[in-house]
Amino acid sequence: MTEYLASPTRIAETDSFTAETLGKVASYLAGATGPVLIVVDPRPFPLRDEALAAFARTRSVLVLDRVVPNPTVGDIQPMAEDARAFAPVAVIGIGGGSTLDSAKAVALLLANAGDLDEYLGPQASRKAEVKGPPLILIPTTTGTGSEVTKFGVYTSRSGRKYTLNSPFLQADAALLCPALTADLPAPLVAATGYDALTHALEALWNRNANPVSDALGLHAATAVLKAIEPAWREASTDAAALAGSSGAARAVLLRAATAAGVAFNRTGTAAIHALSFIVSEEWHLSHGAACALFTEEIFDTNLADPAVRSKLVLLARQALDLDELAFQDDAAALSALRDRLVALKQLMGLPCSFGDIPGFSSPEDAPATDALCARFDPSQNDPKLKNNMVALDIASVRELVRGKLR
Repeated sequence: MTEYLASPTRIAETDSFTAETLGKVASYLAGATGPVLIVVDPRPFPLRDEALAAFARTRSVLVLDRVVPNPTVGDIQPMAEDARAFAPVAVIGIGGGSTLDSAKAVALLLANAGDLDEYLGPQASRKAEVKGPPLILIPTTTGTGSEVTKFGVYTSRSGRKYTLNSPFLQADAALLCPALTADLPAPLVAATGYDALTHALEALWNRNANPVSDALGLHAATAVLKAIEPAWREASTDAAALAGSSGAARAVLLRAATAAGVAFNRTGTAAIHALSFIVSEEWHLSHGAACALFTEEIFDTNLADPAVRSKLVLLARQALDLDELAFQDDAAALSALRDRLVALKQLMGLPCSFGDIPGFSSPEDAPATDALCARFDPSQNDPKLKNNMVALDIASVRELVRGKLR
């Protein structure tokens, strides 16, 4: 894919995931000898685990697996201390977005002193100054894009979730292996795939957008919109019928998600992600599901900008099978695109309102409603909200939240 040329991360694809593959990647980037640090999540994953066990027979390896969804400083910092004692020549992260972000932070802290908490938030007391050892990221889900971005998302000790933006978080290489996503379950395809879709959309309605990011965003959004439902349906197929499946549809979505990562790496994300952080903090929803919640409302908000409106009309015509009327009429094309964003959420079981969040209790009166809306006020201090092409003040955000309660 020519879009990969726009990434500072070198991107390669392999059909198989083996110790030999890991050995080649490590050797190419860090030499044929020296210890290698591996960051993974703690779940059993036979394909990954067998390759790592064989790789560990060829050189010194330390595997760290203290990874949780929405990674926290409290979990990453002990891994960083272990990594400092191990002194690896390379860091390899294998997993979903939480794992890849954790590997990024560990690699950064290998070369920069202090605690990860000191690097987070608008009043961060430290800034990364030095690049860590070569960093290789290998995604096992179909949406994070972390393998090709300079961003990491971390929950501080205060409980606030922050985006850390540093060129020293950018991986040296990303390895795409469809075999690692071939058995990804439908709920993860839904959440990570929709996350990828919001990455591409937010590259388009972003104050940092430019002609290159627009081209990348349009390509990625088109690719994800075409790939996400087939990938989800493939993953939803009865397990017995799926035996022996190549996971081809999920492989297409994996590539599209990486393209979305290349796009938003140019711009950052915007309002969807700023609001999703509050949702994750307050109700512990997965990142992708939290991003899905406000998508259509942020879509509507950004239609007020003529340039964004034109880009979304073009996206609708590229990505959707429109009838003749919708293809010719801008308003009809935009309506069809919005309907598609909502229909995908409904199809895949992603939240369309607060009532769809497990364990959510609706406020019982006006003061409780006001208090819930006020929980989103901290988003005003999030740079991602300021990236949104159409400004959203406290009143605007509170109104969006009220709309999700109806």
